[in-house]
Formats: sequence, structure tokens, C-alpha cells
Amino acid sequence: MTAPRTAVAPWAAPEIAPATDVERDAQEWIAPYDQAWHLLRTRDWVVHLRPDAPLELRLAALVHDIERMFPGGPRLDLDTQAWDDPWYLFAHGTRSAEFVDEWLRARADVTAAQRYEVCRLVALHEVGGLRGGDDLQAADSLSFLETLADPGVWIVSGAASADRAEAKFRYSADRIRVPAAHEPAARLLAAALNGLPTKERTEP
Repeated sequence: MTAPRTAVAPWAAPEIAPATDVERDAQEWIAPYDQAWHLLRTRDWVVHLRPDAPLELRLAALVHDIERMFPGGPRLDLDTQAWDDPWYLFAHGTRSAEFVDEWLRARADVTAAQRYEVCRLVALHEVGGLRGGDDLQAADSLSFLETLADPGVWIVSGAASADRAEAKFRYSADRIRVPAAHEPAARLLAAALNGLPTKERTEP
């Protein structure tokens, strides 16, 4: 999906520059992915929520969906399967972690402990977890609502019905457990819901 490379509102997370060589290289790695902006904004949001975010958390945010750039991955039926289907979520997260692990193994500037931590966070990004897992899940949700919750694309393309699109948008906001993310999530959710067909739209 093509999207502007800017935050959508003054209160949204500001864009940040990569702070390390590995982050710069990660941005080059993900560049061919058609949802790279979503990954970049996830890193922006994770730093917005956690200004002290360590390298491992910032890097995990940048690459958390990378398996979708490669063919043969798990598939979720957008119009029938539950949005929290564990068979899909865990397959997606662990497959991404496997690609990330392979990419990081070739780098001399990343320790084995750092590589493990990045992969742990990537594997948990859909469900959250301790030591940054919830922060990454929240940042992923905020970035999704900002960059990918386009009702026109979801519905006009035939990928999903308006009801299913609404359920996905609400799920993305409802799963957030980080208090600091609740207000921006509510704003982004309201904007996404406002784009749904009026006859099928309900209040957030």
C-alpha cells in the first residue's frame, strides 16, 4: 500500500532517524516490502511510548513483519478467520523471527544475546509479553491503525467486508495493554471507523 511518509496528526509519534548502523541496514533490508512504512512507523511509535527503548526493541519494531516479504508464509483468510487466531499469529511471528535470526547472524556488531532478544520480541509482537513485548504490540497496533486501517482499501478491494474491517480495526485497538497508547489508539480508531460505510459503522 502506498502511503505518505509523514505522521497523520500533530499528536502522533514523530518520525525518528536510525540511531545505529544495524537500524540503518534494517531499513534498507525492509525497503522492498510494500508495507515498509508500517514497519518504520512501528519503530517511531515504540520510541514514542518508550523513549528509553533499547536497540533490541527498536530493531524488533523495524522488522517484526518481515516474513510477509518472502513467499510461502502462513495465510489468514481476512473474511472468515478470527483476528486472534493463534495458529496464524504464532506462525507469522515465529517465521518472522526465523528470517530475522538468519539476517542478524551475519552481523559482527550484534551479539548472540542481542540477536536472541530481537527474535524473542519479534516472535511475540502479535500477542505481547514481558520486557518490551507489550510495548511492541502496542506500537504495532498504533502503526497499523495509522498506516493500514484504510477502509477503502479493505472494502473496495474485496479483501474483507465492512463488518470484518471494523472488527479488525477494533481488535487492533482493544488488544493494547500499554496505558500511554490508549489515547492515540482511540483517536486513530475513530478516524478509521469514520471511513467505513455509514450504514455499517458503529460508534467506537
